[in-house]
Amino acid sequence: LAQALPASTAPPDIVAPAAVMARTVALLLAAFVGSSSALNLRSNATSTFTINDKVYLDGSLFSESAALNDNIGCHEHKGTSSFKVCGCGVKVIAHLMTECQTYKKYDTQVGKCDCSSTACDEVSLSSGYSAPFNWQAASFEVSPC
Repeated sequence: LAQALPASTAPPDIVAPAAVMARTVALLLAAFVGSSSALNLRSNATSTFTINDKVYLDGSLFSESAALNDNIGCHEHKGTSSFKVCGCGVKVIAHLMTECQTYKKYDTQVGKCDCSSTACDEVSLSSGYSAPFNWQAASFEVSPC
């Protein structure tokens, strides 16, 4: 009456559960390996700062040397006009706006990124032509040169 079909002539739309499981495991493994290698790239993306690299706010040391890696990025501040950057591996961009948003000419880079000079770059944020005034940064960004 009804004869069993050989395995090679089974309908193409029927897939064995073991094959589905194997494909799922392979896809998950590929996704995991891809995401872990991306994480390794991000964690190795730290900059190398020297003992000469230092950032000062209002005359006080904010961060220096290897600790600068933990402070890369935007920082909010109560407001200051005085920045000082030493070393050639780090720079600071002071912003009038919060969240490091740019605003016309009120974004100032502090730090020369020039390794031929050992002098620190000290800036008092000011603007105005006939009556200069100091403006205060509401945020600042620390970044490698």
